[in-house]
Amino acid sequence: MSRQREGVVAVVGTLLSLLVFLALFGIFITQFLPLWMNENEAQFTGQTQASFAGLKSDVDLQATLGAPQSMATPFTMASQGVPLLAQPTPGVLSFIPAQPGVYANVSVTPGPANSHTFFQNFSLGVVQMTLSNRYYSPQTFEFEDDAVIQSQSSTSQIVLYPPSLSINATGTQVGVSLTLLQLAGNASQTVSTGTQEVYTHYLFTQSYTSNSSGNAVTSVLRLGTYFPCAWISFLTNAFQNAGAGAHLSLSPSTCSASTSTPSLVVATISSLASFTLLVAETQIVVGVGVE
Repeated sequence: MSRQREGVVAVVGTLLSLLVFLALFGIFITQFLPLWMNENEAQFTGQTQASFAGLKSDVDLQATLGAPQSMATPFTMASQGVPLLAQPTPGVLSFIPAQPGVYANVSVTPGPANSHTFFQNFSLGVVQMTLSNRYYSPQTFEFEDDAVIQSQSSTSQIVLYPPSLSINATGTQVGVSLTLLQLAGNASQTVSTGTQEVYTHYLFTQSYTSNSSGNAVTSVLRLGTYFPCAWISFLTNAFQNAGAGAHLSLSPSTCSASTSTPSLVVATISSLASFTLLVAETQIVVGVGVE
């Protein structure tokens, strides 16, 4: 009888230990694993932000100085995982040299040297990274028209790193300087682990300046974009903070939710003393170096 009781006690003890282990493991899976992966994906999102900041900084430096000829920006392609329990969350890095519906159109009256209306259309390439986070908010980052846009939804969008836009207001005299960036190269898409390099190869920079001589300068900027809320908010705040809000008219004037098709944002900038447009073009190569 004593041996039987010892055997029962051993079995019961084993079962209780197993139940305790399963309970603790269940708590880990349902509570700590999501928190761990949430932290990993938040860190991954921060790394992506930093990479886009570096990419924009490199391109702006090349456009301003015309050098260095080539630069490289590393992009982390996946979050950390949890060993044996959760796979890393990958990102999708894409370069689209001519995304349909994404463009910039600029007209200036009078044109440079007091000429007829200046008019130019730009087909803008984009660098995009999509983070399909499972525990942290899914994110989309896009580098378009010299701006880095971060988006979480059709209305939750922000110009994370703004384009080169200078607004100088002195009394009634207002001058605006705007940079438009064209990205050229071969379309590519990358899904991988580790780090992927994005190379920028400087091509050219052109400048156009219109000054008022009796007639104030008016510029109309038309932007085709998938992120209208980000651009509307950025332009409104930029002109208001510079004390030149009265010179800007936007259509639409308030945030409109983005859809699966591009939206048009029209910014009319009027009664200016001067308007300078800087156009830069850069070649983008993902992963294999500069051709």
